[in-house]
Order: sequence, then structure tokens, then C-alpha cells
Amino acid sequence: MTQLCELINKSGELLAKNLSHLDTVLGALDIQDHSLGVLAVLFVKFSMPNIPDFETLFSQVQLFISTCNGEHVRYATDTCRSPTHKIVTSSSQPLRGVVVLKQAIDKMQMNTNQLTSVHADLCQLCLLAKCFKPVLPFLELDMMDICKENGAYDAKHFLCYYYYGGMIYTGLKNFERALYFYEQAITTPAMAVSHIMLEAYKKYILVSLILHGKVQQLPKYTSQIVGRFIKVSLRELLFVVSNQCVFLGFLCMKIEDGEIYASINQKDGMVCFHDNPEKYNNPAMLHKIDQEMLKCIELDEKLKSMDQEITVNPQFVQKSMGSQEDDVGSKTSSYS
Repeated sequence: MTQLCELINKSGELLAKNLSHLDTVLGALDIQDHSLGVLAVLFVKFSMPNIPDFETLFSQVQLFISTCNGEHVRYATDTCRSPTHKIVTSSSQPLRGVVVLKQAIDKMQMNTNQLTSVHADLCQLCLLAKCFKPVLPFLELDMMDICKENGAYDAKHFLCYYYYGGMIYTGLKNFERALYFYEQAITTPAMAVSHIMLEAYKKYILVSLILHGKVQQLPKYTSQIVGRFIKVSLRELLFVVSNQCVFLGFLCMKIEDGEIYASINQKDGMVCFHDNPEKYNNPAMLHKIDQEMLKCIELDEKLKSMDQEITVNPQFVQKSMGSQEDDVGSKTSSYS
């Protein structure tokens, strides 16, 4: 199957020279049996500088994603991403593409906890459509693996997924989850601070103030260059809120809704944040705590399982044995 992918990829230039015949080629191929061939044709059609009939092409992609052979597509995940990304940038009705992208993720994933580049596209599409519910099942999962997409997966896709995810949770007023997503974008190991990380930090400040009444410190594992760049200070708030009156109005709304606990001094505009009055002594809160404990137990079991898989992985064992032999060799030479 890998050799077939390589052969089809080499035919891209030939397909591009015969654009007028591509629809005929699609009609002659069975999507289930020739998924890689159909995908190659769609990839070329989406690579055109100007798409003459986007509606027809959208319908072709929709049909392909819903009926293609997932096992075949996983050999060409880098090619599969191109049509789905084009749907985000070209569609004037973003809600239509949500179902297509959800199906594309299911086809590309090896398991439900695997992150793909299409996850970021789906989040962006849901933001454009102002419809967050379809993407929540994906955001609620703990991602433990990344689909390499034949080397095409980029750090930008990872950052965008957590940045857009944070924006979605902010819109849903799930500030605790939003803060977690922004934090993931900010603390991603990096040699330089990207624009996405900077935007994530701006929103991290605001959500942190809403949730905790102060700017939460970033974890110790945050890379040094990021830590130096975004030293916490009150001046950072100017990045988030350009007008103090707008910020105070926003706080007043949240106080009235009971979402944050604070009081504003009308004379000097000083804001005093208070502790949550929740006593954690009612059945609903006890049920919530119980659910959180169950999640922790499940996460612990997953970590143990992953640790076991790594321990018996042949590559890991080989590298470990090699390291031990190097250590023994160095000690022997030092004694001699």
C-alpha cells in the first residue's frame, strides 16, 4: 500500500495536465476500492488556483469522506488533509463542512485519542459557524497521540487546536477548561514565541482573572524563552483590554450573573475579588467531586497502560540496552 501511495503521488503532475478529464476519472473509480486514487484526483482539483465550481467539488469531497476506505486513507493522511483544509478557507457556509470534517477525523485516526491536523480545522469551522456543540466530543477527550500524517503534521496544527479549543470553551463560559487549553498552547516547547502563543497568552490572562481573580503563574516546565517573553505584570492587561471601562463593564456583568465573586469600589474603580462561597456540602457538589475522582482514576490507568506499552516496546528496549552497554564500556575503559 505504501508503494501504491508513492506511485500515485508521482502522478500528480500528470493529473494536473489533464484537469478537463478528472471528473471522468472520478466516475470510473469505485470510492471504496480505489480510495487512494480518488483522493489523488480530489487533491489535484483542490490545488487549482481558481476552483470553477466549488459546490460540485464540495459534494464530491462529501461523498468521498463518507464512503472511502479508512484503512487506505490512513496511508495518505497528508493528502487527505488538503481537501478538508480547503473547505475551511473556501466555504461561505461553514456549518455545512462540520459533518465532513468530523467524518474525516474518524477516517484518519488510529484511535479516538489521536490528534490530527483536521482537529484544528474543525475547531476553526465551528468558531466561524458559531456552533460549538459538534466539536465538544473531540475537545473533551485527552489527546495522547499525534497522527504524523507522513511528516506533514506541523506544530502550528497543535497550537491552533488548543488555541481554538480555548476560544470555544471561553464562549461556552467553561473557563476552567478554557484556561487549560490556553495553557497547553503557551507551554508547548518552542525555540521562539509564535503569534498563536502570544494570542493564547492574552486570553489566558483574561480567563485567569475571571476564574481566579488573579493571573495564574505558568507551570515550571514552560520553556525558558516563553517564560522570559511573557513575564506576568499588570501592564500585560493592556494587551487584553484596551479600555478600562469595557473591562469593568464586563466584570459587572459576570458579578451579576454569579459567575465570579468580586466587588468594585465606585470611587477609585478598584476591584476586589472574593473567595467562592461554595461550601462543598451539597449532593450536587459531592457528585461533581466524585466524577472528577473517577476521571483521575481513569487517567492513572491510562498512564499505567502507556508505561507498560513503552516498557515492552522493542525500540525502547533496544535503546535502553544500548545505553547500558555504553555506560558499562565507559566504566571499563576508565578502570583500565
